[in-house]
Amino acid sequence: MLWLGFIVYGVVLFAVLTFYRLPADKILSKAVEKATGGKVFVAAEKTSASLWKGFGFENLTWTVQSGTAVLNEKMESLTLSPRYLGLLQGYLPVKMEGGLARGTFQAAVGVSMIHGLSKGYGSLKTQGIDLGALASVEKIAQREIKGKLTAQADFTGPLNDLRKLNGQATILVADGTIDTKMDAFGLRTIPFQKLSLPLTVRNGTANLKGGRLVGPLLTGDLEGQIRLLQNLQLSTLQITAIVKPGPSLTGDKGGPLPVKGDKPFVIQLQGTIGRPLFNLAGG
Repeated sequence: MLWLGFIVYGVVLFAVLTFYRLPADKILSKAVEKATGGKVFVAAEKTSASLWKGFGFENLTWTVQSGTAVLNEKMESLTLSPRYLGLLQGYLPVKMEGGLARGTFQAAVGVSMIHGLSKGYGSLKTQGIDLGALASVEKIAQREIKGKLTAQADFTGPLNDLRKLNGQATILVADGTIDTKMDAFGLRTIPFQKLSLPLTVRNGTANLKGGRLVGPLLTGDLEGQIRLLQNLQLSTLQITAIVKPGPSLTGDKGGPLPVKGDKPFVIQLQGTIGRPLFNLAGG
């Protein structure tokens, strides 16, 4: 009967917010601000509400503080819908979907009714998101990254601490480029047809195994670790890429890279996400 009471409470609360037309955008903004400790703010130009479809928001602006950087990101639309059955498991669950950077996303998040943000779960799916249109990507990575992002992720743990998350993710970026800033290698930009990154996260460490880069300049395999921190720019990298020169790396285009035939060579990626360091380890 206790769980039935939680369900009834959730339905009544949502109905009150809907039919009494309380300012849903203000409630969303305050909830996001509180959940992130004042590091994320959101504002929406237009809102709508339906008991079954949930709250709809259009033309949102997200302001995120990451370390000393302040990121501003635009979102075309967002819909928040309650998932009442999740109350039976002791969580406050919300389903989200919307448009972002010419693509779409779907997400589900549950927060413990007893432990709050220190215990929760989440899932995320994206389709066709244009990384070049996301200001936060270039700001965090300190370089230009382009391509169409398709991703799927599931995670559990404290939603307010990346260092303790567990889960898995599959990231695929198609038809993109990476600004490597590797002037010494003669490769400031690397184009690719596909970049795949399967990740398994344990206690905030993302283990990469079976990663793959396919492009006209370089093709090869990637593996290693990313140690996630609250400030993503400071998350440390230990990634090894074993690559072969592609058909476009001929003549003087390769610079000092070892482009003799199809012999593979090794590139070590270290440092942090905000300040990566590339080292040509040989092959």
